[in-house]
Formats: sequence, structure tokens, C-alpha cells
Amino acid sequence: MSRRKTAYDITKTAMMLALALVLSILEAWLLPRGILPVPGFKLGLANIAILVTLYSVGKKEALLVAVLRSVVVLALGGNIVGFLFSLLGGMAAWGTMCVLCERKHVSVFGVSIAGAASHGIGQILAALWVTKTVYVIGYLPYLILLGSSAGALIAFLTIPVVKALDHIGNEMVQ
Repeated sequence: MSRRKTAYDITKTAMMLALALVLSILEAWLLPRGILPVPGFKLGLANIAILVTLYSVGKKEALLVAVLRSVVVLALGGNIVGFLFSLLGGMAAWGTMCVLCERKHVSVFGVSIAGAASHGIGQILAALWVTKTVYVIGYLPYLILLGSSAGALIAFLTIPVVKALDHIGNEMVQ
């Protein structure tokens, strides 16, 4: 059952795309390569915007934010390999989060942690395709462990934003 999107929902989606882009750029500037323990690992701060969009607007809009963030980062000077890792990881995370967010017994923490773990799986699939070697699978346990920790942090940062936006949205409707 799809609900009609309001101007507020469209605006919120656009704001979340802008936030995802800003967080991606900030993360790249503030966390130089090699500072985190696994090559290619990032905290995934942009996932705050994707989770907020998923919970406060919808699944399609969250997918739009995830895909457009990857495309715009590529256009702003990224590279095609990074784009593939971002896109495949993002799609795996989005799919997992969409399934779990509908489950009443799964919290935002569970959704975010599972999404982060799935992102690592998507990145390994990209690495398998790019490198044509199975040895990259050895990174998977590290990506899942670190990603799950980062997913918990992202959930912790996401919950107050979702609550604030829901509060603002309810005030605007009244």
C-alpha cells in the first residue's frame, strides 16, 4: 500500500540526500586512508541519512538517496571501483534494512547493524568481481565485525534525528 508523498516528504528526501553527501565528504576528509584497521573500511556516516529516509519517508526514497549519493560522489571525483563498492554495498544494505524495518521485533539498532554487515557482504562481492580472486573473502569477518560496530553507532546517531523529524512532521500536519 503506497501513500501519496507530500511536499514535506519530498523535501525531507532531498535534505537527506544533501546530508548523505555532506557526511560522505566529511568522512573522507576527517578519516584519512589507513587510519581504520581494514583497508576500505569506513564508518558509513552517510547511512544516517539513508536510515532516516527509510524510517521517516519510505523504502523507495531511501534507495534513491543511497544510489544518488554513490553517483554524485563518483561525479565529484570518485573512481569507478569505489563507486562499485559503494553501490553494491549500499544495495545489499538497503535490501536487508527494508526487510528488517518491517519487523516489529527488530529495532533501529538491529536494522542498522544488519545493514552494515550486509554492506560488507556487498563490498566483498564487488571485490570478488574486481579482483577476480577469492582471497578477498578473508576480509569478510573483519568487515562484518567492524561494520556491525559502526552500524550500532549509526543507529545511536539516527534515532534522535528520526524522532525530531517525526515531531516536526506531526506539527506541520496539525
